[in-house]
Order: sequence, then structure tokens, then C-alpha cells
Amino acid sequence: MRNGKYDVLSPLYSGEPVNEAEVLGAAVWLWMHSPLHRDAPLHTLPDLLLPVIKHRQYVVATEQGRPVFFMSLAWLSMEAEARYLTQPAILMPQSDWSSGDRMWVCDWIAPFGHTPDMCRLVRQDVFPRQCWRSLYHRGQQTGLRVMNFSGAQVSREEARQWRARHPLAVDVQENKSGLSE
Repeated sequence: MRNGKYDVLSPLYSGEPVNEAEVLGAAVWLWMHSPLHRDAPLHTLPDLLLPVIKHRQYVVATEQGRPVFFMSLAWLSMEAEARYLTQPAILMPQSDWSSGDRMWVCDWIAPFGHTPDMCRLVRQDVFPRQCWRSLYHRGQQTGLRVMNFSGAQVSREEARQWRARHPLAVDVQENKSGLSE
């Protein structure tokens, strides 16, 4: 589906059929250009990337045919969320990826400066009525921290209520006023 100058591949967004091999290629290519992902061993792909594609829980954006953005997400149960927050991602069971109603962005890869555009795309067009969380990407330096986000059509009060209905499964520092509010 076309969105401005980007072609967006996401079963959740467009409902259109996608080529899984194309998604895998775009994701791996972007991983190779991401300082946080490029050193991931190939043997981790079946655990970290293939479940996302199998469950159709991703967004890939291309510009003029070149991948510029990859986002993966998981829909976790409270128990799966506890595992996600306390264990390495490589240990996440396949069944956890789509086990509940707690949306987590697992990967956000925009290595060529497209983050502002992709933030708008995700908040306004892909998930305008959703609330979600992600782990702070510099957790190794600052300790584990959770960031909260919401779509452009979610009010501050609705986001607060969502957080109250979905408390974190484990006690972790939580940023309650992220970019989305």
C-alpha cells in the first residue's frame, strides 16, 4: 500500500497479501545496516525474525524500492510479557508472539534517518487507535526501561486508562509520558 512517498508492507495495515521472502530480505538488509542488529548471528533469525513474519506482525516501508524501515511487534499475554522483560529475546517461545492483547514493538529499525516519518506513519496510519510499549533501546547503558506510546487518535486519558488496565507484568522503570502523549 502506498503512503506518501513510501510503499508500506504490513498485513495489519493494508490487509494485502505480501511475499514473505521479500519481507525477510528487507528485514535482514535493514538489520545489516543497524548498529543494534548487525552483529546478530544468523542462527538467531529463526527465533527473532521468522516468528514475526509467520504471525504477520511487522511493518516494512520502502522508498523508491529500497527498504528504509522495519518494525516488528508482539501481542503478549501477561505471562509472556513477564518472560519478555526478564529473559533474552532469543528465548522467547514461538507461542508468546501472539499470546495476548499487550502490544509490544520489539524492533524499530530505520538506519537511514527515516524515524520521524515512520513515527508519523505508525501513529497516524498503522495504529492510530492503539497503545503499545517498547523497551528503551539503550537499556544496556541505563538499565531496563519501558517506553509507552499511543496512536494519534488516542487521548492522554485513554492512554492512561490503557496503562492502568495493562500494568507491567514485572516491576520495571516505566516512562509514562513518551513521544506519543
